Amino acid sequence: MRLLARLLSDLNSGLRLREDEVIRINDQYFTLNPALRDGLKVKDGLVYAGRYLGRDRRIFEPSSLLLQELASEPGTRKVRVGRGAAWLFVCGRDVFQENVEAVEGELSPGSHCLVVYGSRCIGVGRYETVWNKMMVRNLFNLGDFLHREGSAT
Repeated sequence: MRLLARLLSDLNSGLRLREDEVIRINDQYFTLNPALRDGLKVKDGLVYAGRYLGRDRRIFEPSSLLLQELASEPGTRKVRVGRGAAWLFVCGRDVFQENVEAVEGELSPGSHCLVVYGSRCIGVGRYETVWNKMMVRNLFNLGDFLHREGSAT
């Protein structure tokens, strides 16, 4: 829950999840209605319960549902990109300043932001300065789900 709370804070999100709304199964987090949680007696053998939020890795890897929810919030920091930059970002590349179409919210070096193409959030990045140019370092993108699928076979 600590990594999830840190991600929400880093993105300047207004979303606050209480401990009684979130259930952890292995390294994955789900939101669960408190009334349903009380009825949940046996946690052993559970694979999922409720709405998937994401999982702990070295950073918190949010689900696509959580990314979309965060992108719809007016207060979160967002960087909007075009089609070419979005494709490269999903493939694991960083976004350079010249490919940023618009910025929503206050960005400073080291701050986290959502990367948005059209109306879809495609990932999370960290705003940095490299060789005197501003860029968004790719921390997590929706392509990670596809990368893992391809390596499982």
